[in-house]
Amino acid sequence: MADKKKKPCPTCGGQGVVHGSTGLQKCPMCEGSGEKFSPGIFFEYEAGPIVLATGGAAVSNYSVQILDRPFRWMMLTGVSTGFFTILIKDSRNKRPFSNQKIHSANIVGTSTNPFPLLTPFTFERKGSILMDIDDISGGANTIRLGFIGVELDDD
Repeated sequence: MADKKKKPCPTCGGQGVVHGSTGLQKCPMCEGSGEKFSPGIFFEYEAGPIVLATGGAAVSNYSVQILDRPFRWMMLTGVSTGFFTILIKDSRNKRPFSNQKIHSANIVGTSTNPFPLLTPFTFERKGSILMDIDDISGGANTIRLGFIGVELDDD
């Protein structure tokens, strides 16, 4: 398999430095990496509707398939008809994003106030976002979650 070479930064020409008023300085565009910066393209993956029956129903390994590009997850939003707990995992290595299932009020933001990830996480292309969900509302519960972020270039 051929090694994919990154595109050079157009500001520094791939050198990582530019001429400034005090001599050479780290390139402000690529932060010295010499590689072209690509912020990605806005994208949202929606999970749902996930319908949980009355009486503490649960869903294990509910999956949202990542499409043709790596996805940098940055925020989480959602709506539901009741409270639930959730454990989110990366399908590649089953890496959980918490030590246990988290109450929805503590992790799911709203459309006007999304929950930001302090460190965005990148899911590989063709990977999946996995979720284990338990209803704690005592009634039927319909859940929709929005995983907001950016699709990244493959190169």
